[in-house]
Amino acid sequence: MHSGATDPHLNEFTRVLLELRWGDMDAYGHVNNVTQLRLLEEARVRALGSPTFGTDAPTTPGRLGVAETVSGIRIPTIFAEASTSTELLVASHAIEYRQPIPYRAGPLAIDLVISEVKPASVTIGYVIAEPDGSVGYTLAETVIVFVDIASSKPRRLSQKEAEVMEEVIRPAVPMRGRRR
Repeated sequence: MHSGATDPHLNEFTRVLLELRWGDMDAYGHVNNVTQLRLLEEARVRALGSPTFGTDAPTTPGRLGVAETVSGIRIPTIFAEASTSTELLVASHAIEYRQPIPYRAGPLAIDLVISEVKPASVTIGYVIAEPDGSVGYTLAETVIVFVDIASSKPRRLSQKEAEVMEEVIRPAVPMRGRRR
């Protein structure tokens, strides 16, 4: 189980707490669906490490741009470390909006899992939830492809990268429209 935190859809995960901004709200008083994709992106970069950590502002917290407040399963730093020769490109997103997220003070929990490792890609699952685990608002998956900068072609994960990633694989987020 995660270090004291709960999630309505996951047992073990990496948690990122993100504060909402006033501009994240739409005319109906909910967090906009496009904003939710941005929250997923922000959580992914904080949990996996910034792909631009070498040129980020010095105030970026943590090693490789990983915020010190990220908790739970420690995701290997291969994403940030690979960025000198590799682009990490989003190949696809799948998202299910289960309940509207009301705008309010206080952070949302974005819980992440690495659910699949293929030769040149990794699937990341997410749950946007209340920090106390009482509500899971949104479930999503992103497929990230490793692309060689020089050739602009997908590159295979090294044996070491694959082995390290295999250690953190957890069950996929339980999406209704599962493609696999």
